Parts: sequence; structure tokens; C-alpha cells
Amino acid sequence: MQNGYVKLRNEVDRLAERLTERYANHLVCRAGCSACCRHHLSVFKVEADILREAIGRLPEDLRELIRRQSEDVDRLEALGEPVSCPLLVDDRCAVYGSRPLICRTQGLPLLFENEEDEQEVDFCPLNFITPGAIDDLNQDSLVPLDAINLKLAFANVQHCIEAGVDREKIGERIKMSEVIGLKSRK
Repeated sequence: MQNGYVKLRNEVDRLAERLTERYANHLVCRAGCSACCRHHLSVFKVEADILREAIGRLPEDLRELIRRQSEDVDRLEALGEPVSCPLLVDDRCAVYGSRPLICRTQGLPLLFENEEDEQEVDFCPLNFITPGAIDDLNQDSLVPLDAINLKLAFANVQHCIEAGVDREKIGERIKMSEVIGLKSRK
């Protein structure tokens, strides 16, 4: 049921691998770095369902920790306090192999259209900090974020139709704390 998404995820993983190799001298991203995980992410249903399955395969004690963390995120967010992804455990993603597409590209140079309809490149502020690093960026070696998001939206529509989701709910995004707390959403 998630074939379109899995194909896209594999495409994004290949791109991320190529760009990580291309920019290895400028990236500080590594296991245990969670600088990009300091927010309350939302995802489409197709990714929520994959995450829910991955969470369900975790040991009970780890699922309980994640559940408590998701409650903390909701509470802190309501207070306007900074939050971390509730799937972050000891600065590592508890469901790394099933993480959303946006998490697979974080830190890499992202090409997107900004609010002024201009092309912009962004990346983790910890990366590309050495002198001349910005000059090493190449227009053919960027994550085409808008194109990936369009493909993700299409994969989500396919998934939602196959899952029998009400049409008016197909484009809804689901906060990570909801993903953790929900069994199913139609």
C-alpha cells in the first residue's frame, strides 16, 4: 500500500548518500547529532502510518518513554517553550530506519522556493562553516525540496485513497505527538 512512498524514500536516500559524500568535508552531521531534531514535526498520513508501525515494533519500555516524551512536547509547546522530537532518545532517532523524508535530508543543502517566489539554498548552520565552504556548493548537488515535497504529497494521496481516508482529510498533516498517540486515522 505504500509502494509509491517507499520508492520515493529510496530515491531520497540515494540522493542524501550522494550529497553526503559530495560535501563530506563540510558536514558535521553524525550519529548522535540532533541539532535538526529540535522542533515538533508534522507528517502526512503515509509517513505517520510507517512511523506508527515502526514504533509498534519497539520494546515496550522504549514505546512508553516515547509516549511520555510526546506528552512533554505537547505541554512544552502549549507554553511556548522549545521542544525536541519525541522520537529522540539519547540524541538518536528511535525509529531511524523509518524516519520521515525531511529527516533524511536535514543538514544537507536544500533548494526551495521561498515566500518571495525566489530560489533559496539553506542548510544546517553547523555545516559549511569553513572558509570557502559556500563556494563549494553546486546547483546540481542540492536537495530539490519542492520537487520531493510534491512527490511526497502525491504518494500520500495514493496512500490515503487506498486506505479509504475521507477526501477532505487527505492533505492533513499529523503532529508527531499525535502519530505516537494514535492507532489509526481516517
